[in-house]
Amino acid sequence: MKASRILTLIVTVIAGVIGVAVLIGVPASSQAAPDLTATPSATPRHRALLPHIRYDLAPTATATSVLPPTPTPSPYSASAWLTITRFKPLNASTFNTGSFIVGNDSLHGERLAELRIDLSTAIFPDMVFDPFGQAGDTVAKSYTLDNGLKQASYTFEQPHDGGFDVLVVRYNGFDPGDFSSFSVDVDPTSIKGVGAPGPAESGSVGGLELVGATVTATFDNGATITGQVYRLADDGGLGGHHSGGTVMLRDGRPPRPQISVLGVTPPATVTNANQTVRVVGPPGQPVTVLVVEGGLFLAGVPNGGFDIDPFEANNAVDVREYAAVVGGSGFVDVPIVLMKQNAESGIHAVTAVFDNHYGLKGLVAAPLVVELE
Repeated sequence: MKASRILTLIVTVIAGVIGVAVLIGVPASSQAAPDLTATPSATPRHRALLPHIRYDLAPTATATSVLPPTPTPSPYSASAWLTITRFKPLNASTFNTGSFIVGNDSLHGERLAELRIDLSTAIFPDMVFDPFGQAGDTVAKSYTLDNGLKQASYTFEQPHDGGFDVLVVRYNGFDPGDFSSFSVDVDPTSIKGVGAPGPAESGSVGGLELVGATVTATFDNGATITGQVYRLADDGGLGGHHSGGTVMLRDGRPPRPQISVLGVTPPATVTNANQTVRVVGPPGQPVTVLVVEGGLFLAGVPNGGFDIDPFEANNAVDVREYAAVVGGSGFVDVPIVLMKQNAESGIHAVTAVFDNHYGLKGLVAAPLVVELE
């Protein structure tokens, strides 16, 4: 079983010229970030607990002599969203019914024509769609419509070690307010040929392992918007014990952060659990650093695993988040704590994402891999 011991942390930065990080522990029942909110029960189930985008102009960072004023939100029209295994435990699987939910939130009647999901950019490597059971464990599931609007067609693209990096779903008549839910098997190729669910349930892949996956929405007016999956924040009931991922596809997203680990050249092995991540970006920009501990679990896999690379992980076992604000010099240093739940884990994917001050996340930073001995 995947570890359920989760600690969600918030770093609050009150910056001078350089961002200064203060680490504050948050009870497991608290929200990881203030930009998601529970929705009244009258809201349809598929729309509940989506990322809450603020439309007021209340700033999240106050202008100072070294920080600019909070910008107003950028206008947009076409808009779509996707969630993956939302509010499911860490051993969630995209195989299960309704694991992917896509909706159209466009403002001016734009219809969603196509959704493209590319797993090749996910923070865990070699995660693939496995519709035929030839890429990961021996259980398979192709694209399956579970609820909502029926697709016009779907295709798998970019073959990868028996599976596929890309799923493309096409629609007719996907109007604003419509939704569609579906499921499909996703596996790490490292466990090719083992029985389901794989060692340590590594064949159960959820939204957390797919953070960084690239999602592109195309609308009937020709608009094309690309974003990347980020972790869905805690809903206040599950605490950090969930594997949900989400992406909002609309104009006005902030830029991609640039990150480094001070004194370390990833991928690398370290002996000190306390490290510092430097995030470079626009002064005053809110940022969340995500640290996902993974492990490489291969017990019982034929030939000891398939095409294993150094520092490869195939299963998330723990996660921490750190929120900060970029300082006036264009960077902030964020202290993080690495973990090691068991002998096979301790392999950390470190990434970050900017917030537009109103809850809309941008593209995630290219992940850095640091293993704790």
